[in-house]
Amino acid sequence: MMQEPANYVAHATARSRSSLSPSTSPGDPMTEIAVDDDGLRERPPTTTLAADDRLRPYHWAVMVLGVLGYATIAADAAIFPTSYPLVQQSLGFSDSAVGYIYAGGFFTCGVIAMFLIGPLTDRFGRKPLFVAAIAICSVFTILTGFAWNTMSFGILRSIATIGYVSWGLATVLIAESVPAKHRGWMTGTVPVGWAIGFGSSAFFSEHIAASMGWRAVFWIVGILPLAFGIAVSFVIKETPHFQDLQHARRTGASRFHIDVAKTEKSVLSQLWAADMRRRTIGVTLFFLFIVPQYAIMSYFGLSFLQGKDISFLEANRAITWANWLGIVTILAASFVTRGKGAHYTLTAVGVLGSVCALFMVYLATPSTIVPWFIVYVLITIGLWGGSSNFLQEAFPTRIRGTGGAWGSGMLWTSYGTLALIVAPLLTIYSWNVLVIVFGAVLPLIALVGLWLVPQPKALNSNLEDLVH
Repeated sequence: MMQEPANYVAHATARSRSSLSPSTSPGDPMTEIAVDDDGLRERPPTTTLAADDRLRPYHWAVMVLGVLGYATIAADAAIFPTSYPLVQQSLGFSDSAVGYIYAGGFFTCGVIAMFLIGPLTDRFGRKPLFVAAIAICSVFTILTGFAWNTMSFGILRSIATIGYVSWGLATVLIAESVPAKHRGWMTGTVPVGWAIGFGSSAFFSEHIAASMGWRAVFWIVGILPLAFGIAVSFVIKETPHFQDLQHARRTGASRFHIDVAKTEKSVLSQLWAADMRRRTIGVTLFFLFIVPQYAIMSYFGLSFLQGKDISFLEANRAITWANWLGIVTILAASFVTRGKGAHYTLTAVGVLGSVCALFMVYLATPSTIVPWFIVYVLITIGLWGGSSNFLQEAFPTRIRGTGGAWGSGMLWTSYGTLALIVAPLLTIYSWNVLVIVFGAVLPLIALVGLWLVPQPKALNSNLEDLVH
């Protein structure tokens, strides 16, 4: 039998949840020291891992490509919300069709992310699925620019949105590639790509769509993900954690203490097993109910502002600046996450966003609605600075891809549900009522889900210190 490397630790197929594993010597850094109610066993970091806290050029490259890759996806996601009046006029579809097109894409992405992309990520790797998601988004966005009617536009957009799952994939790539000390803020920078991309798309809609037509914007924005997908395929390597997962499946031994016996089960069944169920429910509730707080003023910001008699150009200008300035908020949230943890950071964002929603409804005037809109987006966009690390710490390596995709799927399912119900609700209620419900009330349910997910034993722990 082939001898295992010294730094790999063979795991028994079953362990007592209440027992302490024996140490080979006093003070052995790899000794198991505790078991919590979720079956997460903590070990102190090894000397080797501590030395790896230094950031190297490769770590920066992974982060930058992850951010820029997601920026191209975000730019794609913002094309329709920031240019739909022009698309609608060109193709002649109704207001209700706008909601169906939104929802079709979001639900397609959500379902495929949860039941296909996630499990494939845990079986075949983080990198190939990330590249594939970006490529699909790029190709079908370019093709959308050739749409000839409502149906062709809706189908092509729905397929393109599969690429939106790249948010979850990018954060997994970064979380499993960079030192634990820097994981919080580096995964938190991924959503900076959202702010860059969304703001850039609004800028394109303001300056290009108005002069060259909406099709030109789809072609230009569609090319960008393909370029970054090629860069990722050549620069980024598969993560050490996934390589170890594959090694554990082949040999039964794991450097990162993966529970080998559990890897034999379906990854989706692992997600809902007794030791993971509470976490999965918490992640589900959090993303379903927190996303509307931000989405009501991002995806529906143009409709909201035009409903307040703000012009198309001025509304897109406000959306552009709100998202570009939001980069500061996202980075601030990611650094607070490193110091205080994702749970406290996301709680602060949710509460402040709820308060701002109430202020915007009761204090804003026609002359101050744009500044209030920008402030609201600046606060609620902080969600993305904390949620990345939260999602990576919620699940173990053996199902981190599936868990990340599940959270991403819940995110897009929330967007899709919002897309279906906003237009009908506006025929009954005012925008102020919707802002109160989605901006101030639903986030309170989200915070319950947030705190259902146990906090890590220590801030910025190595991912392998929590063994499931």
